[in-house]
Amino acid sequence: MKIFAAEIQDGLEEILNSRASISYASQAEPSSTQFCTKNTDIKALAGIEDKDLYYTQSILVTTSWNKNDDIFDKDEVWAAKNTPIHKPTNLEHNEGIIVGHITSNWPITDDGILIDESTPLENLPNKYHILTGSVIYVGYTEPELKERAQKLIAEIEQGTKYVSMECFFKGFDYGLISKSTGQYKILGRSEETAFLTKHLRAYGGLGEYEDHKIGRVLREITFSGKGFVDKPANPESVIFTQNSINFDKSLSLVESEKEKNSNFSDIGVFSNQANLKENDMTLEKEVAEIKEKIEAMADCKAAIAEAQSTASDLETKNTELSEVLKAKETELTEVKAALENTILEKEEAAKKMAEDMKKKEEEMQKMKAEFDSTNEILAAYKDKEAEMMKKEKKMKRMATLLETGFDTELATSTVEKFESLDDTAFDSMTEVFAAMMPAKKKKMEEEAMVMKKRASEEESQVLETAETEDTVDLSVGSEEEVSEVENTRAALVDFVYNRLGKKLNKGE
Repeated sequence: MKIFAAEIQDGLEEILNSRASISYASQAEPSSTQFCTKNTDIKALAGIEDKDLYYTQSILVTTSWNKNDDIFDKDEVWAAKNTPIHKPTNLEHNEGIIVGHITSNWPITDDGILIDESTPLENLPNKYHILTGSVIYVGYTEPELKERAQKLIAEIEQGTKYVSMECFFKGFDYGLISKSTGQYKILGRSEETAFLTKHLRAYGGLGEYEDHKIGRVLREITFSGKGFVDKPANPESVIFTQNSINFDKSLSLVESEKEKNSNFSDIGVFSNQANLKENDMTLEKEVAEIKEKIEAMADCKAAIAEAQSTASDLETKNTELSEVLKAKETELTEVKAALENTILEKEEAAKKMAEDMKKKEEEMQKMKAEFDSTNEILAAYKDKEAEMMKKEKKMKRMATLLETGFDTELATSTVEKFESLDDTAFDSMTEVFAAMMPAKKKKMEEEAMVMKKRASEEESQVLETAETEDTVDLSVGSEEEVSEVENTRAALVDFVYNRLGKKLNKGE
């Protein structure tokens, strides 16, 4: 079987390879309702006079959607209708316990009518069955095997045994049924659709996908045999018992087959323990058989009436379920509409919130720009204010020093030199200068007067002691004399400066 990338990705490669064959069980029970009115005397062909064989008939497969969500398509079943012949039968699908084999098979309608093998595909009914004839081996000499065969035959005749079909297949597609409309369609399996495999019940899924029930449409089927089991699965696959099916000799069978079955009694499950030696039936036995047929027909009519009643009940239930489903769909539509409205409202609210947030963000940006601009202006004002306060501080300190007696130049240099002092320290220093200035100034003036008087006396003495020379030098004095005067004057200024700690103006 080809395995697609999506199935490998879903971890299904191993299970797909290991499950390329299936089997399902169905009840083995008397069939007094399905085939008794339409068919007479079709017989599966086996060695009727062989004492070591026990003959049975059963429905092997039906074109339907079974309980395992496997779908037997009518075209696929038709192509495989002859593959069951000569395949083994076993117990409970155990290959080591072979109990017989399949000898023949026929396609029949749901009413038990044989379908001609030349029927075109387009003329096949949607539902039909593959009826098989098979034999069970009874000619054992070993007691254990003989007891096993007798037990199996007894369970079949008591209606407590079931038939389980076995088959292989080479691929599959997907069958989909809409839950809302009930429409059935087949979707091909491919790379694009292989993601659906994981939803199939055969591979661990729930058998559902969105609004659809999903099944597996088997392709290229080969029927490989059947088993006799204890658990039922397909109610269509029954084992026929006496008077449950009659066959019409007018249906096309090979003449040699008719001759071989000329002594075959009208039963679906044939017991070799019947009296096969009595080929000439007595009138009493023929009457008994006719009575049995009449009784079987009466049972059929009763069963048909019961089936019709059941069908009517099922139709009523179906109508009720349809109404419930319709109500649920209406409710779902309303819930969906309410949910969509809620989602729309939420989306609109989210959109409005986003717009509000954007506006607030823009306002915040604008306010920040204004705040930054205000801070810049405020910083400029603060700088200007600090500069003005600094200037005012200098002017105040200049005024204080000038009042103390400092000249402008000395006051300016003092203020700049001691600019880092706080007001308290500067005021304390100014008070010290103010206390010192009157006494120092008076003493300086007295010393200046003494020096001036002394200089005047020295100049008069010099003039009195001077001798007359022939050549009169009309210059103010020699360079040495000028230099000496200047040095004396500079020394005097330095003296005053050192005493007062400041320079004097020229006018003082």
